Amino acid sequence: MTRWAGDHMGVPVGMAIVGCGQIAGAHLKAITRVEGAELVFAADAVEERAQGVAKTFGAPRWSISYDEVLADPRVDAVILCLPHDLHKSFTIRALAAGKHVLVEKPMSLSEAESVEMVAEADRTGYFLSVGHSTRYFATYQKAKALVDAGSIGEVINVLHQRTFWLEKLSTDWRRDLEACGGMYLPIFGSHDVDAILWLLGDQPDQVWGTVRAASPVTEGDSDGLIGLEFADGKIASIAFATRCHQARAETVVVGRTGTLSITRHEVSLNGEPVDVGEEWDAFTLQMLRFTEALQIGQQPPVSGKEVLKVVRTLDLVRESSENGRRMTF
Repeated sequence: MTRWAGDHMGVPVGMAIVGCGQIAGAHLKAITRVEGAELVFAADAVEERAQGVAKTFGAPRWSISYDEVLADPRVDAVILCLPHDLHKSFTIRALAAGKHVLVEKPMSLSEAESVEMVAEADRTGYFLSVGHSTRYFATYQKAKALVDAGSIGEVINVLHQRTFWLEKLSTDWRRDLEACGGMYLPIFGSHDVDAILWLLGDQPDQVWGTVRAASPVTEGDSDGLIGLEFADGKIASIAFATRCHQARAETVVVGRTGTLSITRHEVSLNGEPVDVGEEWDAFTLQMLRFTEALQIGQQPPVSGKEVLKVVRTLDLVRESSENGRRMTF
């Protein structure tokens, strides 16, 4: 039975931020913008960071101890902004302690780990959500509505390209392949795969991939190709390069009667710009939907169970690249 079992609209949800590094800043700002969310705890392995976040964002408590976070009755949900290899253990501990969880992407380092996380959420009745924030960009929200409305007809092909110049890694732990799990696939690929599967409302039937470590900045995957084939015949492809002097991030969705182009700031339908409406900050909208769901006792969007297909896809891409074979989902 979840703690938020009835209608608690108007009752603040006590949030703890766990891991006060780079990405935590976006979640912290989002908490301050959402009326129903309240930051009650800040935790980090570095005392100064935890204390600094608590002071800046008004949290009444801070600590370097995760046990103290989980023991605090004011904490209803934890926002986990940690190295990827800690996602599974910290999620399972939080769920077992009676806390809801919003864990940053990737959900974990493997499908096997993610299955354990989902099983614990099912066992305890507390909610697990994954921070796939690309879904919350106004352009992707609009594109999803257009696809679902049949504005381009049956989708037959999706093409995604992400290129940029990687000068250096933003945090030290991303240099540790055991902590990070790679480079493009966990950090960017998890977003790209999730966005495509969400837009299509589907999961692949066949997966193939070729990834390369071509960057002096990291030993992890930096360049490559991903191919997805679906049971109904549609296909999707992702091409990525991190040593490219031309930055580009675009998704093209080809339907039988029309074509959508999606970037972070624009949507076009058959080459004509589309009004995307009010442009919410993606992290604020994510926090709003997470908070609203907890207040009424519902599973927040982007459930751990839903994201299992994303993690499995990434696992199959790695396996395909290693053995040179097309993988069955």
